[in-house]
Parts: sequence; C-alpha cells; structure tokens
Amino acid sequence: MVVSRSRALLLFMVTRWGRSLQFVFEEDSWICQSHIAMPSATMTAQEVRAVWTSEKGSMANQTAETRWAKIIQGTIDDVGETAAAEDVDSQKRAESIAIQIALKGIKKGIEQNKPLTPLQDDGKLDIQEWNKQLAAIGNCSWKHCPWLFGECYMYRSIQRILNSSKHWQNYDIFKRQKDSTFVKSRAAVEELTSRYMQIVANTQLAQDESKEEAKKLLFIEMTEIALWGNATDLSLLANLTLEDLQNLQGREAIQKSQQNIVDNDTDDVWAYLQRTSGQASRQIDIVLDNAGFEFFTDLLYAAYLLDAGIATSVRLHTKEFPWFVSDVISEDVESLFEHLDSSECFPSREYIDQLIPRLRKFFQSGAITTTSDSFWTTPYSFHEMPVKAPALFKELQNSYLVIFKGDLNYRKLTRDGLWPHTTTYEEALGPLGKQSGVKILSLRTNKSDVCVGVPTQSKVDELNEKAPGGAWIQNGKYAVVSFNEGL
Repeated sequence: MVVSRSRALLLFMVTRWGRSLQFVFEEDSWICQSHIAMPSATMTAQEVRAVWTSEKGSMANQTAETRWAKIIQGTIDDVGETAAAEDVDSQKRAESIAIQIALKGIKKGIEQNKPLTPLQDDGKLDIQEWNKQLAAIGNCSWKHCPWLFGECYMYRSIQRILNSSKHWQNYDIFKRQKDSTFVKSRAAVEELTSRYMQIVANTQLAQDESKEEAKKLLFIEMTEIALWGNATDLSLLANLTLEDLQNLQGREAIQKSQQNIVDNDTDDVWAYLQRTSGQASRQIDIVLDNAGFEFFTDLLYAAYLLDAGIATSVRLHTKEFPWFVSDVISEDVESLFEHLDSSECFPSREYIDQLIPRLRKFFQSGAITTTSDSFWTTPYSFHEMPVKAPALFKELQNSYLVIFKGDLNYRKLTRDGLWPHTTTYEEALGPLGKQSGVKILSLRTNKSDVCVGVPTQSKVDELNEKAPGGAWIQNGKYAVVSFNEGL
C-alpha cells in the first residue's frame, strides 16, 4: 500500500475476521485495503475502517460498478437537453459541447477503473483540501477507493466542470430529475397535506397538558413521516387519525409501524424534549437530505415542531451546489413552493391552499430559515468537523437539537465505518458523541454498509435471518432513529 505525503504515520497490524489487515493512520484519516466481512465485536474505534468500492458484496461495490456511470450519463443527457432549447448560435449552447465531453471523460474513467487524479483548479478554495485528502489516501481508482471519498469526489468533479464554464456555473444539473420525482409523488403529497391540516394544524395539543400521551403519539407519527420521507409508500406509517390521538388508541399502530426500526431511540428523544421544554430558545437544526417529496415531509416536520411548541425556530441546512443527485440546495426551497402553487401539478387544492400560506408565514417571520456551509460538500466525515469546520461545530453545539436526515449524513456521522452492528451510536459518532455537547438525532433508512445501535447480537442474527446477505442494511426497508445527547 502506498501513502504519499505521509506525516506522523502509525503502522500496525490488526487481526480481525480471520485475516490480517494493514492499517495506516495519517493525521485524521484511517486507510485500509481488504474485502468486506463480518466485523469483530471487540474492535476499538481506531481499528474501524471505511468501506472501499473494491469490496465484493458491499453496497459500495454495487454503487461503483452499476450506479455511478448511469448517474454521469444522466448529467450528459440533461446538459444536452438543456442546450438543445438554446438558440443555435448562443454561447451557452456552444459551451455545452465541452461540458459533455468532460462529463464523458468522468464516465469513461469510472467504466475503465482509471486512477483518481487531483482536481484541477476551478477558482474555488476547497480544491486544495480535496487534493490533500486524495494524496493522503494514496494510489486508488474509481473501483478501488474509500466509498465515501470516491462518491463525494465524483460530485465535486461534476461541479468543477460547471464551475470552469462561463454560462453553466449556477446550473443545477439534477433539477429536471428532482422536479420530475416530486410531481410523481402527487398522491402522497396530497394525502399528507390533508392529514397535517386536519390533525396537527387544528389541534390544541401544544396547549393541553392533559394530553401528554397524545402529544407523544403525534410526535412519533410526525417523526416517522420524516424518517420514511424518501419513499412515498405511506403504508409504512401508523396513519393516526385525530380520533386516535384524542382516545389514545394509536399505540398498537405505532408499535407495528416501528417493527423495521432497528435502532429506535424515539423514547429518549421525547424524554429529552420534555425535560428541556422550559428553555427560552429552542432552535432545532435540520441537516437536509433529498429534495422533492422528502424535503416536503421535512417542511411538514419543521412546521409541526413549531406548531407543537417543541421548537421556537427551525434552521434548515442545504448544500452549496448540486450534490448526490437529489440533495437540497437553496433554490429547491422556492422550487417546491412553485410546484405546490401549480394546479397542474397538484389539482386537489383544498388542503394545499391552506398549507402554503402557513409555511410561507414561517419563512417570512424567520421561524424557519435556511443556511448552507461549505463543509457539507467536502470529502470529510463529520468526525473531522471540530478540526475542519470549528465554527459550524460550535453552532451545532449551541443548537437545541440537530436532526440529520438520510443515509449520506448517517455515513458521515459514523465515518462510513464497518462498525460491529451492536456498537453504540454514541461510540460511532466519535468526536460528535460523548461529551461533544451536540444533541444529535439521525433519521435514516438503511441504504449502505454501515448500521450501528442494534441492541443485541441476537437481534442482529434475527435481522440476518429475515433479510439475508445484509439486505437489512442496504434495501431501504429498515431504518434507524438514533439519538445522542452529547453528555
């Protein structure tokens, strides 16, 4: 294994999974090459490594082998379609040819498993950090690299091409796909809007102290809507009615809906929120994941947190540029409202027309705000946040609760490490865990190779029986609601 620009290298051998693995530590990066296997329950944090795209049977390998080239082809097609709508002699149309050629170069590199090379300067300050991290990893290629770095590198490579242009710098190369997906979720949007306006917006649970159990049931239901928001299958939810809440008859439905949550800290979150409800300032931060339907459910969740008196304000964290196909950028906020305003997209208007002004009022009053930080689009895991983004880390320490949405945020929170599944969430968070001062709630459906917080090994064995081959950590049908108070 070759590691360039090595400083303070610590080389040691660790035996795990019946084979010897060679680990190299440089500064704050663990690097290892091996094939995926079942981890040992006695591993320490220093021994945990990130999954590589070369590891057969891993989600990382499947993604590198089958998904990445398709994603790049989608960007090529999108640029071509957008350029075709431009005037024949326009500079933007002419520039699109060079952009498509450059994108084809990325696709060819993936298909032929070419080495990852330093990113060329595009005028942005982060290029040096990317190339420094690439040098620390050493010799690697598209199909033989740390999955987290390789995937982030791909999206930064796409943006580098756009940044180097004159007319495409602010172009969202995934917007067409995001818009299409949201419109297709019309039925789910209309159903959730109806339920929200009939139940949450018209109840006085926040002011009624005699309805503590009903408040908790509603919190669980709304949290699950946010959890499963990247799927439009509402059958996963408990689907509580106002009558259920009033008569406290929703417990059985809630229990059924939680069967596939393999690490469920909902009770702990609720206990924290109740214990600290007297705080004057209760700003909740939501680090967003996908645009479209999931972002719509996130807005409903934010509105609920405000309506229920749980939060005094909500701050939404977006990405600075198009990222992982569907991640929310700032422009997606107004785009969502434009779609909701459209009778063509959403013809059933009764409840949507009630919801829109309610949401807009939250934004106009400052109760809901948006922000973005360049750290969210770096190759670093969140373990590196205290060093690489100390100002952001301080902001999160001061937050009442930080909710991380989705699989990528979970991978970064846990350093995309192959932890034993019974590892506590607190341990896997590393510097963001014990005594960090950051109150973290992760809402994530399992779609990668990492999952921690499963209570017992017998539960892991049971999950492996139900979903053989590690399907329960990859197929999106299982999830985690993981909480750590940072004490």
